[in-house]
Amino acid sequence: MSKRVVLWLDIIGIILALIGVAVFVPAVFSVAQTCTQAQINAGTCTPTVSTGASAGILIGVLLFIVAGLLSTIAWIGALVRAARMQSWGWFVVVLVLHGLGTLIYAIAGPADAAPVAAYPPPGYPPQYPQQ
Repeated sequence: MSKRVVLWLDIIGIILALIGVAVFVPAVFSVAQTCTQAQINAGTCTPTVSTGASAGILIGVLLFIVAGLLSTIAWIGALVRAARMQSWGWFVVVLVLHGLGTLIYAIAGPADAAPVAAYPPPGYPPQYPQQ
């Protein structure tokens, strides 16, 4: 997976998570406002969820799930790419810092290069003429 794909997946994941927060939090607060302080203190609060609030909660949760999947795919792609390039310092940064490490790697990581060959090049070992 190229750095460009990792960067876009991570950015889209961050944007979807922010939109999820913007949808989820107001819906939860609207549900929380259905109880009075006296009901909460007495333990008799039964919050009512309106149709709009339940839709907001559902959409927010779905956006969180999609954002998490995209960020996880970007994270795994960055780990695989760093391992193939044998950039062990970047591998540790991405592994330890997760989302932030993936974003830093996608922005400032090593340029796209061919992975290190796993097999010896053709003609190795050299064949010497028999005497």
